[in-house]
Formats: sequence, structure tokens, C-alpha cells
Amino acid sequence: MRNLVIFALLVTLAGGAVIKDFVLVSEGVNTKFIIKSDAPFVANAFTLKDPARIVVDCSGVSSSLIGKKYGVNRGGVKEFTITGFTEQADLVRVVAKLDGDYSFLTSTEGNDFIITLLTGLTSSFPEWQASMAMATATTPMVEPAKPTVPTTKPPTTVTGRPISVDLEDADILSVLRLLSEYAGVNIVAGKDVKGTVTVRLHNVPWRQALEIILKASGFAYREDPGVIRVDTAENLDKQDYDLPLISKVYKLEFADPDGMDDKIEAMLSPKGKVKVDDRTYSLVVTEVEPVHERIKQLIELLDTPTPQVEIMARVVDIDVTASRALGINWTLQGLESQILRADITSNADPQVVGYGVVNIATVPSLAQIAGTIKILEERGKAQTISAPRITAVENEAASVLGGQRFGIPTRDLAGNTVIQFYTVGTKLEVVPHINSLEEITLEIHTEVSELDRASAIAGRPIITTSEADTRILVKDGNTVVIGGFIRKKQTTSERGIPLLMHIPILGALFKEKTTTIEDRELLIFITPTLIRS
Repeated sequence: MRNLVIFALLVTLAGGAVIKDFVLVSEGVNTKFIIKSDAPFVANAFTLKDPARIVVDCSGVSSSLIGKKYGVNRGGVKEFTITGFTEQADLVRVVAKLDGDYSFLTSTEGNDFIITLLTGLTSSFPEWQASMAMATATTPMVEPAKPTVPTTKPPTTVTGRPISVDLEDADILSVLRLLSEYAGVNIVAGKDVKGTVTVRLHNVPWRQALEIILKASGFAYREDPGVIRVDTAENLDKQDYDLPLISKVYKLEFADPDGMDDKIEAMLSPKGKVKVDDRTYSLVVTEVEPVHERIKQLIELLDTPTPQVEIMARVVDIDVTASRALGINWTLQGLESQILRADITSNADPQVVGYGVVNIATVPSLAQIAGTIKILEERGKAQTISAPRITAVENEAASVLGGQRFGIPTRDLAGNTVIQFYTVGTKLEVVPHINSLEEITLEIHTEVSELDRASAIAGRPIITTSEADTRILVKDGNTVVIGGFIRKKQTTSERGIPLLMHIPILGALFKEKTTTIEDRELLIFITPTLIRS
């Protein structure tokens, strides 16, 4: 009962107090600022920036120090200003201008309100008192300003008038009853709400005090129209599940409903259910109203536009010696064999099959080397095989295939003739990931295949395939260059005396065949660009 009496006294708003003095003392590495009064009063402290200040609004008080300004210059405090308000005579505002952005703690000792500045200053300073210091005059009374929101916190909803609480082993039901009377609200406690609570709070809104007390006791609350229900979190959920079921249709604009329904199902009550309507791109959810509110918040969070990336690719077949003209100074290595169907080998990081070492590089822009590629093409040293342009959704794979598709007659197990189709060429698959700096991480899979024509004519086609997988971070609009796909290209040319070289049998005396072998490299240029609406 003694604790309840103390509680009842503390929740009563004080009035008629007189602020007698302001004191600044050193306490270890911190500074203690004491507002001394002859009776308890309500104080609300918050911070402001530019410059750094602590503002203390004292309610239900008066003071003879109103209208004075003090230069302090110690303990992290530059000066104090004490002002009053013409339309609210029992409100006194104290502003402490600081030399740094310090955190602070508040407490009470008897009738005094104490602010402890966490300055971290190692040197102590002599005690300072406003009653003993010289002051300069300032505006004694000002018009009341609108409630100031501390810059360190975002604006909050209305939480009720402030309250001070000092409890030790107090019955939780009695505390809730007194809070109900103080705030003028209806509070209904469940049958499992029992036990005691020990807590000390100073000058906090009553709603926040309710949350702190219930959290310390292991309970939760939920507001219904005209009443606050207090119970265990599990019981509150069960009470929600007893409400009538309501069916609602959530039409999605961007998200895939087939992927969203799994996330919705994880939030459903035992009675809830969700159905996907692919025709209207919607989710039909049957649930109680409180769960609907949570589902609505989740959909608003996830049903957002997905970023897209335009990927411009260019595949260039180039003479190895000419590739150095592009300014890409990597070491090019290829197979020593002149035959395409060489033994298949694997290299780690990135994985390459067939053509030795793959190389990855980045350049600021494809335009910087496009001109050189054009000159090499005019000289017969390079050839652009394909230049596709595709759009990829973030975190989704986009692929492009450029090549030829051919069929080879074969026989199945029953001896029937069937056509088996093969595709050779260049295959590119890219998965883009966009970070907060608008940089793009590309997961790239490249596959280059080539048909041995002689084996195809013989009916046993041999396809040489090279694959590379890599992951690279590139800035928006920059170009990734993938090289190292090198092969030996054999070219046979024939020259001789016109007409005579075509005579059967004897024509061989009037012509000659020349076979040249050159190293060819396949370069793949990939340029990702963010699509901005």
C-alpha cells in the first residue's frame, strides 16, 4: 500500500513550485546541471542543434531569475538563458548553450531536477551558481511558441501528458487501475495479468509509461475503440482470431502474386487462407481485420517497381595481334593444337572449358574503343558477330543466343531416321544486381561453341564449347570486356594462271595452294545501363 500511495502522489501534477537557483557542478568526467526548487515540478528536457542546446521546459513553477542570461563557459556549457511566457505564467524555459553535441540523462533528487551531461571531460571545474553569478538582462517574457520537436527524434503521435512513477514491488493490476484514472482511459486486463513491477520513471508521457511497465512485466496491450486491452501477446492474438473473417482482394501492381502468396501465408492465423488470381494479378485473402492490417503493410512494402537494366552486348572476332590495339593489355593464351577438337580442360575462377585462360576487364565506355574496332573491321582484322541489346529485371536472368541451328540425320534404337538438332554460336546469360550506390554487380555466364565441319559431313558432329562464369562489379554505363576465347583458324587459298589452273589433272601444274594459320580471339563487350523512369 505504501508504494501505491507514493505512486498516487507522483502522478499528481505539481503546482506552485518556485525555482530558487541553477547549479553546475563537476562529477567525474561528466557535468551535473541542477534546477533547485522548493517543491516538485514537471520538467521536459530535449535537445536542439545548430548550435547545440539543451532546453528544459518547467511547468507549474515561477522564478525570480526569469529574464536573465548567464555566461558560464565551463563543464561543456557556454551560457544559460531563463525566459518566461506571457500567456502561461507557470511555465519557465531554461536554455543551456553547449560547446558540443552531448548526450544527457535526467533524474530527480527530492525537489530538484537534475540533468547529467555526458561530456567526457577529464578536468574538473569549480561549482557555479546562478544566484552568485553576474547576469545580463534578456527578454523576460515571450509569446508561447508552438511545441518544439527535438531534432534528435522524429515527430511522434500524441502520447498523453507527462507522468513520474516510482514503484517497488507494486501490484500490476493496481498500477493499471491508477494509470486508467490518471489518463482518463478504459483499461481492461486479462485473467493472466498478474504479478508485481518495480520501475522508476520521470516525466514521461503516460502512454510511454504504460508501454514500459507492461514490457517490464512481460505483457502487451492493444487499443480498440474506447478501450485498451492488456494481456499476454499470445492471448491478444487469440482474441484477434475470434473476430469474424473478412475477405479482401489485394491487387498487385509490380510483384508476382505467385511469389507473394508464400509471404502472406506466413502471417495468416489458423483460420486464414490466401488464393492467387492470375487473371487479375491479385491475392484474395480471408482473415480477421487485425491480420489484414499487417498484410496490407507488407504488400505496401514489397509491391514496388523492380529496377531494370539495359544490357548492350557486342561479340567481336578479332585477330590476336590486333586486340592489343584496343589497349587491353592482358596476356593472351590459347591452345597449341591447330585442331579445334582438342582435349577439354577446366580452369577454376572463372571456369573455362576448351580455350585456356579467360580474362576480365572493365573500361569506362565502349565508345572509347568502338572506333578502333571499326578500323580493324575495315582492315579485315576484326568482325562483329552479333550486337544484341536486351533489358533485364534486377535479380532475374536475361539471356541471348546468337548462332546457327542445324540438323543431323541419325537413327534411333528402332532404326528409324530422326533429325537431331544442334545449336552453335555465342550464348550470353546475365543476372544484374543493383546496390544503393547505383553500381551493378553482374553474374555473367558465357558460352562459345563451334562446329567441326568435317565431322558434321561425316555424320558425327564434334562441337567445341568454351564456358566462362564470373561475377564483377561495374559502374552504371561502364563496359565489361571478356576475352581469352582463342582458337587457331586455318585458311586455305588457291591461286594460279586463269583458265589453265582449272584444267582437270593438268591444272595442278598451273596453280598453288597456300594454307595460313592465325590466332583468333573472341571478345565479348557487356555494357549495363540503369533504366530510369
